[in-house]
Amino acid sequence: MNDNIKIWGTAFSLIGDLVMSLPQLTYFKKKYPNSYIYFVIHKKISYCAPLFFNHPLIDRIRISDEWSEFGSNDYEVAKKCEILTTSINKQKKIIENRIPVDPDDWWNKRDCIQQNAYMSKIYDLKEILSEDELYPNLIKWFDDGIEIPQKKGAYTYKKILNTENKRLEKAISIWPFAAYGRSQKRSPSVQWWNKLVDKLIKKKIRVFHCGYITEPSVSDDKNYYFKITDQEFLDQIKLSLATNMSIGTDSGSMWVLGAYSHNSLYLSTNWAKNHISNLDAFIPKNINGKSIFSKDGCDNIDTEHVIDLIDESIYTKKSSNIISIINKFYK
Repeated sequence: MNDNIKIWGTAFSLIGDLVMSLPQLTYFKKKYPNSYIYFVIHKKISYCAPLFFNHPLIDRIRISDEWSEFGSNDYEVAKKCEILTTSINKQKKIIENRIPVDPDDWWNKRDCIQQNAYMSKIYDLKEILSEDELYPNLIKWFDDGIEIPQKKGAYTYKKILNTENKRLEKAISIWPFAAYGRSQKRSPSVQWWNKLVDKLIKKKIRVFHCGYITEPSVSDDKNYYFKITDQEFLDQIKLSLATNMSIGTDSGSMWVLGAYSHNSLYLSTNWAKNHISNLDAFIPKNINGKSIFSKDGCDNIDTEHVIDLIDESIYTKKSSNIISIINKFYK
């Protein structure tokens, strides 16, 4: 096949799946160096599109016509592509949804990266890519930290990032609750997070709570605990990247942070049905990531063990008056 072709690339409806699919871009460009890749994002998660700006292997980002389906315009583009990671039905003139491979127990056989590739009809990903190339990689075109609007309707922002070391001082971000595949075991309980955050507050470590706006708070403290789930998703990512460490489960947000090689701690358990082997299947691939696995539920993870790993990552270098500014906007 001529390598000067068009490829209808990833077309997933979850942020984590989009990140997991990034190694597929390397796969296609290695096999077809002159190919043109459409990176397709469902409209319902279009807010995550800026994460993929400036990616050297993406030729065009396309947002689907419909909320979580594909429309007639999508079909017209896809049918002109020589390679599709989803199937099209030319008789009905539609793009069909992906069919999971081994839907009941793939996690006992493959990790998320490989399963994602299987769903894109790529079965030789590990044979074509090196170990390093199997790690998703995002391009950080923005600055880390917090941007606060100064006036309503004005597009002027004041950076309150520590310009000396590009990090918030003694701060971590937590992404407590995974949304997709939610089970009582997949994420620690509110009580578990409350116990951890209380210990961090006693050590005067600032905790930024990221995630969905509807998530419950895990602390009543007003000086060291900041719930910023009302902020835009990209702003939450920017802030997390400025912290010493981010802590969470195998959620899409934690996959994003891993693709930026951010220092991260993953809380993991065998939450999927009959998950008895290959127990790291869901853990995001991150060269700067650590994980703690606990059988039968994240609530069994020892918070003291988590504290020890956080202590290893905390900066002690003095910075500017960023703390007072943070307190002003997040109390």
